[in-house]
Amino acid sequence: MDEKEGEGSFGVERLDNIAMGKVLPGMMGLFYGPTGTGKSSILAHYLFQGAREGSNVCLITDEVPSRAAARMSSFEGYNQKWLKDGYISILNLKDMASLIGVRLGDMTREDCDLMYDLLVQTIGHLDARRVVIDPVNLLVDILDKFNDRTFFSGLKGEVSTRGAAVIYAMDISKGPESLETGSLNLHDLDIIIRFRKEKVTPMVLDTLTIERWRGTLHSKSTYVIDISGEGVMLVPRIKPMEVV
Repeated sequence: MDEKEGEGSFGVERLDNIAMGKVLPGMMGLFYGPTGTGKSSILAHYLFQGAREGSNVCLITDEVPSRAAARMSSFEGYNQKWLKDGYISILNLKDMASLIGVRLGDMTREDCDLMYDLLVQTIGHLDARRVVIDPVNLLVDILDKFNDRTFFSGLKGEVSTRGAAVIYAMDISKGPESLETGSLNLHDLDIIIRFRKEKVTPMVLDTLTIERWRGTLHSKSTYVIDISGEGVMLVPRIKPMEVV
C-alpha cells in the first residue's frame, strides 16, 4: 500500500497527535471498557477516515447493518456516498455465520475453523484495509470455550499480508485483568486503549487511556472524550488539586 498523507490516522485530532496518527498495516488493536464510553464512536471515525482516503473499510458487528449505518450517519463528517459506493461495508456476524451453516450459539471446534476462513476470505474479497469487529465479545466467548489461541493471532497474520489492520471493541466493565482470555493473546496486540467512566461530582466523564501503541512515543495520560454534533474531541484529563 502506498504511503499517503494522513494514512493510518483516526480522524480524531488529539488521538492522532499523541500517537503520531499511525495504525499501520498488520497492526491489531483492542478498545475495551464498559458499554457507552465512546469506543464505537471513535472507531466509526477511524472507518470514516479510511473511506475518506479512498480505502475500503469493513465493520463487522452484532447489530442489524441498517441500524449500524443509521448510527454512523448521525456523526459529523459521514458521507452516504461511502456506503453506496462500497468504500464502507457493514456485515452482521450472525448473518455471516448462517451463510456457511454455522450457529454462533452452538459452535463446534470445526465451526470455528469455518468462521476463521470466512473472515479471511471476506476481508480479502472486500480488499478491506481497515477492519473493525465491534463488539468482539461473542467471538471471544465462543473461542474461549475451546481455549483457541490461534484464531486471532492467525487473523493478524492474514490481514497483514493483505495490507490491512484490525481493531476489536470489547465491552467489559472490570479492569485490565478481565482481558486475560483463553483466545485473545495480549502479546499479539499492537494497540490497547482502555475506556472507562469516571465520577467527578456532579458529572460522569467518559475517558480513555492509551495503554499500548507500538512504534509511537506516548504517555499513559488519560483524556476526556467529548462527543458532539461536531465530532469527537479529546481533552487532557486534569485532576483537581488535593487540599492537604
